[in-house]
Amino acid sequence: MWAAGQDILHLGFGESRFPVHSALACTFQENVLQQNYLPSSGIPELRETIANYYSDKLGLRFDGSQVIVGVGSKSLLYAMIQSIEGDLLLSKPSWVSYSSMATLTGRSVHRFELDVNQDYQINIQTLDSVYQEAIESGRNPKILILNSPSNPVGNISSEEELKSVAQWAKEKDIYILSDEIYSLVTHDGFTHHTIAEYYPEKTIIFGGLSKHLSLGGWRFGMAILPKGDESISLIQSFQSIAGSIWSCVPGPIQYTAILAYSGNRDIDDYIKTCTKIHGIRTHYVHGKLSSMGLTSPKPRGAFYIYPSFKKWTSRLGEMGITTCGELSTYLLDHYSIATLPGSAFGDDTNNLCLRFSTSFLDMETDDQAQRILDTYSEENDPKLFMEIHHPRTSLFLEKMRKFIAKINE
Repeated sequence: MWAAGQDILHLGFGESRFPVHSALACTFQENVLQQNYLPSSGIPELRETIANYYSDKLGLRFDGSQVIVGVGSKSLLYAMIQSIEGDLLLSKPSWVSYSSMATLTGRSVHRFELDVNQDYQINIQTLDSVYQEAIESGRNPKILILNSPSNPVGNISSEEELKSVAQWAKEKDIYILSDEIYSLVTHDGFTHHTIAEYYPEKTIIFGGLSKHLSLGGWRFGMAILPKGDESISLIQSFQSIAGSIWSCVPGPIQYTAILAYSGNRDIDDYIKTCTKIHGIRTHYVHGKLSSMGLTSPKPRGAFYIYPSFKKWTSRLGEMGITTCGELSTYLLDHYSIATLPGSAFGDDTNNLCLRFSTSFLDMETDDQAQRILDTYSEENDPKLFMEIHHPRTSLFLEKMRKFIAKINE
């Protein structure tokens, strides 16, 4: 539709759009001649630097032998699912690629409902019930994937939630794949915690540069494995998979990533600034939608809003809309608003949930993204920052206001 010249408001992409930090750009250029094959797990200096970085950020103690790097965190998640025997436990909703990876590796997926009334937290009784059903049906659920801050919900797991899940997983001897790609994109007043603090024996932490440094296209991911013999086995399996498929993360990227994870004060300040802007934009949109009667969990991290239109089921049905997919298509066809339906994340279609990503509007081009960054440094009032400098966001909200008015008729 874009290619055909149509003006589409894109809230589908979960891509952070800020400019590449100048120091990283320079370091990349300086290392452009690093053309050799490198270790599939990552060069030692990079692995050690990542271990030190996350030891500081998460308050735990990691060493370089636990770290592996890959072509984006997806490659690492896939490799670990392939390397661990057993089927997957996935929440409803959860990020789209988890179930795809299960399919590619021939694993079955067993989904459990999150507690909508508790801001989509995990209910241990519900999780255990799905686990027991899987066991009784002859399956072998041995992998639980967590994602905090969450895509698509935008919430953050509480310490109490993590403790209870860790205790349950430990009793069942289950691996936890903890996707923490948004761990450095938390909003004011909210703190990220890793479940590895409570279950280090079998927790694998995943991250990368795509979200907090807007480097999605660089395809750099990292994982921190547990210590011990099982970690050695997982690394050997990973090296076999990586060596057979992508060989290694490109040299210029690996050497530049050393700087990204060095704790450089200017880069860390940049991460905080970009995160602050994400928070302002996401909370502004969430507040405006809430004032229209469209409720969703309060955003605590990342840049997503996950509202449900279920209270309008009857009226939407009269309009021929009975699923979240039909709702998403209707908004695209009639209001030029692109979203993702909850069903893409494994949610039930009749929950009528959509995921809105706030990271793209008014930052569609590199020049617009730079302008938003520059404007933020000059505008101290978040309200004025949004109202004056975000015309595309304002247009989206006006169209949503008209749509909600229509379904309230």
